[in-house]
Amino acid sequence: MTNGTIVRAKNRLIKASIDFCTQTFLRKKLYNWFGVLLVAALAVLFGYLLAKDPVEGLSLFGFIVALFVAVICLSSTEAGLYIIMGYSFFAFFLARLLFRGALPVGVIFDSLTIATLLGMLMQRNRDLRHEFNKFTRTPLVTVVLLTLFFSAVEIFNPNSMSLDTNILAFRKFFGYVVLMFISYVVFDDYEKVRRFIIFLFIICTVSALYGCIQQWHGYFNFEMSLILSDPHGFGLIFINGEFRKFSTMSDPAAFGIIMAACAVFFLVLATQEPEKRVKQAFIAGSVFMIMGMGYSGTRTANAIIVAGLAFFILLHFDKKSTRIFGIVATLVFLFIIYGPIHGNKTIDRFRTTFAANDDPSYKVRVLARHFVQPYILSHPIGGGLGSTGATGVANQRGHFLANFQTDSSYLRRAAETGWIGLAITCILYFVVLLTGIKGFFRTRDAKLKIIYAASVTCLFSFYIAEYAQEALGQITDVVVYYPMLALILKLKDLDHEAV
Repeated sequence: MTNGTIVRAKNRLIKASIDFCTQTFLRKKLYNWFGVLLVAALAVLFGYLLAKDPVEGLSLFGFIVALFVAVICLSSTEAGLYIIMGYSFFAFFLARLLFRGALPVGVIFDSLTIATLLGMLMQRNRDLRHEFNKFTRTPLVTVVLLTLFFSAVEIFNPNSMSLDTNILAFRKFFGYVVLMFISYVVFDDYEKVRRFIIFLFIICTVSALYGCIQQWHGYFNFEMSLILSDPHGFGLIFINGEFRKFSTMSDPAAFGIIMAACAVFFLVLATQEPEKRVKQAFIAGSVFMIMGMGYSGTRTANAIIVAGLAFFILLHFDKKSTRIFGIVATLVFLFIIYGPIHGNKTIDRFRTTFAANDDPSYKVRVLARHFVQPYILSHPIGGGLGSTGATGVANQRGHFLANFQTDSSYLRRAAETGWIGLAITCILYFVVLLTGIKGFFRTRDAKLKIIYAASVTCLFSFYIAEYAQEALGQITDVVVYYPMLALILKLKDLDHEAV
């Protein structure tokens, strides 16, 4: 047998194997004789290992679950997006429940994103090149890519003391841009947009309900043991004689901010929702989200609710229903601030949000901003990504900004990426809001108009939160923020009644 014959036989074998795997796993999704045999064999093997060694059995079970999740992500881009979102909301809960907080949450998030991207690239019935060209030619994405390019430049920042930290920050942001493109491809018709909204509502409501259960029942043993094992974390969670609630997320701040932004989103949708049962569900779920937000003790989230609803009222002020909603919301706000309610720690903390001048922590933040301003002005590209706060202490010990607590996301960007990076960020936020507001006023389709209004209001809420908190950057908020950026871009393609 000649070498050429061997090579041809090898190539045919490889091609046949690839075709078999594609047909079995991706197209038929194991709904065939091979799938039945495979599942039966795995069940027998799992039972044997579980009886012999529980650790090995559970490891095999985890591997099987991961394999099936990967197959789903590869076979359906939309399902992959929902798996990423669901995982992001509940990953920290699973880490605390099963792994005592040791689960590599970020690595799994990246793996799910890559699997979904690969599945999307493998689809033969889509013209992804056309989709990508449309995606990159919009002003919003142009500024996003400019931000990504500037993050790449920051890798070589001479003021930084850690190349690995810069690369890690760039890799994370690149993954978020990929998530945005995946969402853009998924939202190709109104029904898929609607499914995204319903799925987001479900996971937000479940997370809100769990936060309420933590408040009414108290932390469960597996949660309390982790809280008590970290003295620093305990000090951030136990304030004024009460535990702040973090629900299924990493910390109370992340929980409070995402609940506030999503509550605003669904309250706005509820004002024009045509289906009565869905409208009632949106309102009820939003109430639980607001309650969970209050139990988180995150004062920034309180400002998000007020600022977000005020923005929507201004945006939709020509509608009588909006003016009535604004009056009711104002009366409720005034009652909470000035009403005869005393001794409730949740309401007391809400009231302190709007008395910043009397808040010692606010005064400390003002002094910190004045302290770092000379450094920002003298370093146009900043001190390097991840050079501030605890990350700076861990990875860039000795850096001028190490352990500098920025609190504000804008201040962190100014310190780490300089006034140039801050300017690019502000331009991006301006273009995002401009894109959404222009779409809102151009469309005559009532269904799309309210989605525009809800999305822009939610995005505006995040930008308000960025002033007092680092509101964007965790996996729990990016799975809301970046799909909404894609949403306000794709609604234009779904609009057949634009002015």
